[in-house]
Amino acid sequence: MSKPNNLKPIYWILFAAGGMISALVLPALIVILSWLLPFGVIGSADTFYQTVSPLFHNGLFYLVVVAVLFMILWHTAHRFYYVLHDFHIHVGIKTRYALYAFVIACALWTLVAGW
Repeated sequence: MSKPNNLKPIYWILFAAGGMISALVLPALIVILSWLLPFGVIGSADTFYQTVSPLFHNGLFYLVVVAVLFMILWHTAHRFYYVLHDFHIHVGIKTRYALYAFVIACALWTLVAGW
């Protein structure tokens, strides 16, 4: 069995998943946290922390939140690299790996800091 010669399919799958999550999750969070909560439509901002805090103490929920953050950051890094490429700013493969390493480091830091 031959080895794959590159990891592009993995990069693009993570990019696509991050784009889908960004398109579905971020607008809902913006509406809830920027409009509905401050104007008292879904409750008071004072009791919001007491309501949401127990969710983040659940390990599985926290892992899902970190995974969503990782996907969104991966999508952003991947898109940033290709936007630079489209503008004919060829930064090289080391910059690409540095962007991906930064995303992984952010996700790991979030995982360790919140656990």
